[in-house]
Amino acid sequence: METHLTDAVVGELTLTLDRDGGTVRVEGEGIPPVVVRRSDEAVARRHIPIGTRGPDQLTMTLDGATVPLRPGPGRVTRHSYRAEVDHAGIVYTLIPTSEESSSLFRGEHHLGNLTTFADGEARAEWVAAPTPEEAAIGYALAACFGSGAEHPLLAIVGMLPF
Repeated sequence: METHLTDAVVGELTLTLDRDGGTVRVEGEGIPPVVVRRSDEAVARRHIPIGTRGPDQLTMTLDGATVPLRPGPGRVTRHSYRAEVDHAGIVYTLIPTSEESSSLFRGEHHLGNLTTFADGEARAEWVAAPTPEEAAIGYALAACFGSGAEHPLLAIVGMLPF
């Protein structure tokens, strides 16, 4: 699935998600390319766009250089659905903040909110102007893992038999 979008800060972007092949690619004239690949050994899960949250089953490159990617396990709490990237000595974290959206942080500094949609579209609302690398990282994380997470109490109630 290929989606074209316009970001107010970095311009035109293309997000390509290949669920079966296990790749996500984010590129555009105003950003460095980001590619995330799922290993061939990983068991793909349909509810995760890239297919896995296993850090040892994913590789991420930013402008051709490998960067460490650490997705959380995605359990009951929203915070467990976070994903972290180390780039140039800085940790970037995407953390769900509602059922639909996630916030991107540079260390403790809030950069903006990202929302993904079933048709592959992603939208960013920046609260601080990101660098091209930061925008590319944010879109890649949102495309790989989606945005938002159910409130923990609703998740627990959903597990109860009625």
